[in-house]
Amino acid sequence: MRFSFAQKLTTTLALQLFQMMRLGSAVFTGILLAKSGLSTNEIGAWEMLLYLGTTFTFFWVNGLLQGIAPTHARLGEEARKVFIFNNFLLFAGISLALFILLFLAENWVAPALTGMAEVPFYKLFCVYLLFNLPSFPVEYIYLLQQRPRHILVWGVIVFSFHLVALFLPIWLGYGLEGGVMALVLLSALKFLWTLGLTLRYGQARLDTKLILQYLTFCAPLMLSSVVSNLMLLFDTWLVGWHFQDAGVFAIYRYGAREFPLATALVSALGTSMIPLLSTSFSAGLAATKAKSLRLMHLLFPLTIVLLCSSEWLFPRVFNPDFAASAPLFNIYLLILASRVLLPASIMLSKGDSRSIFRVSIAELLLKVVLGFWFIQWWGLPGLAWSVVLSFWVEKLGLMYLLERKHGVRTADWLAWKWYLGYVVILFLTFWISIN
Repeated sequence: MRFSFAQKLTTTLALQLFQMMRLGSAVFTGILLAKSGLSTNEIGAWEMLLYLGTTFTFFWVNGLLQGIAPTHARLGEEARKVFIFNNFLLFAGISLALFILLFLAENWVAPALTGMAEVPFYKLFCVYLLFNLPSFPVEYIYLLQQRPRHILVWGVIVFSFHLVALFLPIWLGYGLEGGVMALVLLSALKFLWTLGLTLRYGQARLDTKLILQYLTFCAPLMLSSVVSNLMLLFDTWLVGWHFQDAGVFAIYRYGAREFPLATALVSALGTSMIPLLSTSFSAGLAATKAKSLRLMHLLFPLTIVLLCSSEWLFPRVFNPDFAASAPLFNIYLLILASRVLLPASIMLSKGDSRSIFRVSIAELLLKVVLGFWFIQWWGLPGLAWSVVLSFWVEKLGLMYLLERKHGVRTADWLAWKWYLGYVVILFLTFWISIN
């Protein structure tokens, strides 16, 4: 049978490819920056800009994006068009308010969150956020219109242009400032495209009641995003506050990352299992057990290979200045041992989101305490170990509640013998690598 691209490409596949392009763009940006000739301090300045932008946007952007499809599905045909327009107004309005706040509060924001008196190109980056944030719903608009090719083409264009806009000025000798200015121009073009798309598929009418309903629906999603991401932001803030050194900040940011493929695949598996667990619990448990085992057979060997080769890879993939990031990366690779566990998916299928939130709060509190304590004693490696331990608290807490509260045995959804074997090999490999 001849392969037909038009028949095979679904909106689900297109969104998955879009997310892979987003992830690939972020990884490739880090590699190109390390190869660009910029100093470690300049790269650290860029990482600080990203950190500031993420701090003020991650919770509301992620929450509002997650709420687009379910809100749209519950509306009538006419109301859907009004929703698309009002969703754009909401993103643009929040972006404008955020721009005013960040622009006017530079002397407070930069020292408070980075530990430095000022961050280079801060105001330019604020303008970039102003125009770039309202363009985030574009792929969701295409999703609602059932246009998978448009999602794919949009991803190819925006992520390739992002790389060109950032790095072409740097290579031409205009430095990081030239790159940020080019990103501002690109963000303005994306904003205009989003506006045109909104006017095409939406109906230009303000509906404050619809906006309020949308915000009410998205509020729990925003709160969940805050809890899940606050730990990462806390670590980034703690490094800036404790060391007050852009070079150290860059070393941390390049090392403090999990194996990207593992994060993407495990997250996708956990999400895909929820519908089956909700409709046929026993079959869902069996599928979770089988599919997570197949994932272990792939991810644990790859992670072990990375553990053995990261100290050789980092200076070559990035540059010799980032050799110190490899030991941090190795510690973060150990998160895989808890990452592959999927109790949260089972808990969600039971409708018990409150337990997840409560365990997340306990995890966050422990992470803050361990972070302050460990960084004083062991520096950046200590901070990395606090992340590994806090992840275990979350997964073990949820597994305990599944057993005691819902009567779900761990052996029903986890191939624990294989799992324990892989975990022992993973930690043994790590121990050998540091001795």
